[in-house]
Amino acid sequence: MNRNHYSLRMKLYYWLIVFIVVFLSFLGVLSVMLFLEDQKIVERLSVLTLVCLVTVSTVICGYMSYFVGRRILTPMVKLSAASKEVAKGNYSIRISDSSKMEEVQTTFRNFNAMVKQLDSISTLSNDFVANVSHEFKTPLTAVEGYAMLLQDPTLSEEDRQEYLEHILINTNRLTELVGNILLLSKIENKGLADAYTQFRLDEQIRQAVVLLQSQWMQKDLSFDAELDEVSIRASEGLLPHVWSNLLSNAIKFSPRGSHIELRLLEQKECVVFTIRDKGCGMSPEVQSRIFEKFYQGDPSHKGLGHGLGLPMVKRIVELSEGVIEVESQEGQGSLFRVILPKS
Repeated sequence: MNRNHYSLRMKLYYWLIVFIVVFLSFLGVLSVMLFLEDQKIVERLSVLTLVCLVTVSTVICGYMSYFVGRRILTPMVKLSAASKEVAKGNYSIRISDSSKMEEVQTTFRNFNAMVKQLDSISTLSNDFVANVSHEFKTPLTAVEGYAMLLQDPTLSEEDRQEYLEHILINTNRLTELVGNILLLSKIENKGLADAYTQFRLDEQIRQAVVLLQSQWMQKDLSFDAELDEVSIRASEGLLPHVWSNLLSNAIKFSPRGSHIELRLLEQKECVVFTIRDKGCGMSPEVQSRIFEKFYQGDPSHKGLGHGLGLPMVKRIVELSEGVIEVESQEGQGSLFRVILPKS
């Protein structure tokens, strides 16, 4: 808003309030004088007393006008101007005021917090769209390229089958990507936060290992597992995504013929699950970003995932009122620790 326009409007509001309050005060004093005259009391009052009465009334009214204009009207005009900027998409605006009124300060703090959150969501949304576009582009380009090659009438049957296989691989990659995006969106909006039930957590983890048997057998991996018999009350439908993603990552980065350590320990108020691999490990920079959507620290494994698994894991753990931690060193493998409340 233009500064001169803002000042002029404030002055008009202020003098309008002063006029209204003084006019009402004058009517009030006049009414009192008429009442006193009816009661024959006004004859006993001196002119000086009446002047003092009018002066005091005017001062009180003036102070009331100042209070209303300065303490209430000015902050509301600021809030209105800032709201218009937010409506235009300007999420960088912040408002401050030296008002001592707690309600005004609370309103401004809440407004600034809201705008900060909107700014964060806007940035995240833009990055998400950019990353999704990039992730879709690669397999779609591959499918298009192999489809064009299949149009060659001189193509051998062996090459034709190879190209068809590549098309199927990339279409499966697209299907998996869309499924992960939809699942992550539902989880972030708590659309899958179904009712909690009591179930055996150790059995759920064993089932996750069995489901991935084809993957770890291909790399001749073994498991060193110590799983306490633990029952917890949580979302039985969401937590399997945590174990399958953590296990899949451990299998992906483990060298052939190595082993993966699994531990499930029951403590007084929580359960602790840890999974350790003997893979390449991560640098501190990679560790700080592994829970970002679409981030993949190891380019050599980029074709094996989309960078959505760990963000999904983190969100599910948070919805379960738990925490996830990571410890890793380059060349020495990685350890993920999931801590969940028992009830």
